[in-house]
Amino acid sequence: MIPGANRRIHPRKVLRGPATIVVPGQPPRDGKTWDLGLDGMSVLSPRPIPPGTRCEVRFDLPGVDHPTHVTAPVKVLYCSYCGADGFKVGTAFGDLVGESLDAVKGFAE
Repeated sequence: MIPGANRRIHPRKVLRGPATIVVPGQPPRDGKTWDLGLDGMSVLSPRPIPPGTRCEVRFDLPGVDHPTHVTAPVKVLYCSYCGADGFKVGTAFGDLVGESLDAVKGFAE
């Protein structure tokens, strides 16, 4: 493998919008979505979230008639400082179900 190569199984699509990040035992924090694929997403967080943390990201995906609210269980894979934007947090999805799963598939494919 080439060092620094993208190791993702599925490509990501740009998704810029508000998000709420819920880390167990902490108050919800406002963040921003960065990108999304079938296997996970990246978000911007005002505070770091350690790799390995399981949390939840809530956000809206654009739809044909209206946006779809998604609640996504995720596991943090990395967290990198990004200056004034805070921290870029890369995640892998846990078990997406129902409308959230359908919305992610529809957006990412």
